[in-house]
Amino acid sequence: MVSVIIVAAGASSRMNGVNKQLEKIGETPVFVMSALKFERSEKVGEIIIAAPEDDTARYEKLARNFGVTKLAAVVAGGETRMRSVRNALAAVSAKFDYIAIHDGARPLIETEDIDRVIADAEKYNAAIAAAPAVDTIKAVGSGGFIESTPPRGNLYYAQTPQVFRKKLYLECLEKSDQTALESVTDDSSVLELCGEYVRITEINGCNMKITRPEDLTAAEAIYNNKRTVITV
Repeated sequence: MVSVIIVAAGASSRMNGVNKQLEKIGETPVFVMSALKFERSEKVGEIIIAAPEDDTARYEKLARNFGVTKLAAVVAGGETRMRSVRNALAAVSAKFDYIAIHDGARPLIETEDIDRVIADAEKYNAAIAAAPAVDTIKAVGSGGFIESTPPRGNLYYAQTPQVFRKKLYLECLEKSDQTALESVTDDSSVLELCGEYVRITEINGCNMKITRPEDLTAAEAIYNNKRTVITV
């Protein structure tokens, strides 16, 4: 069974002052929709939400009101993603052997894809949701000039959930350079820093991250389209 950490404590700095986690898709707040996708997985035993420090009670009330019955705790997030994750790790139950870490701002993830990532983690100790790069990616130097073009066939966009054997993840947190950890932008980097392998699990459905105001509009359209297809 898996303990899930939903990271929803970010500053939403590119949202023009709007807290993206509390915006709604359909009738559901973004972070709650993310949590509900894990609620529906039989592999998930508990859910922990890292929320803004001064708003934990509100986040807990919303999660419970919208039916997140596996909610174990809402903890105060930190100044960085890694600090938010560390705060949530302190609330993880000892009985779970795996942890999953997911961006609250990825509400369109399908439960079936979540289960596939978990299955790969159970087999390989660590796995992350990912999508193959569809654009050509350029490595650019400090002067703004292209330095190289990595082969696109080897490149993936890292997404969440990212699922790890808990013991391995905690060991890597201890072994890795603590200054380097503060700058990581995804949790698989924690394992990379201590030389561990991480499996890629290609996601079948849409797993976009809401970062800018226009992303909310796009996510709403995708959500409504799915509902229309299911209804028809």
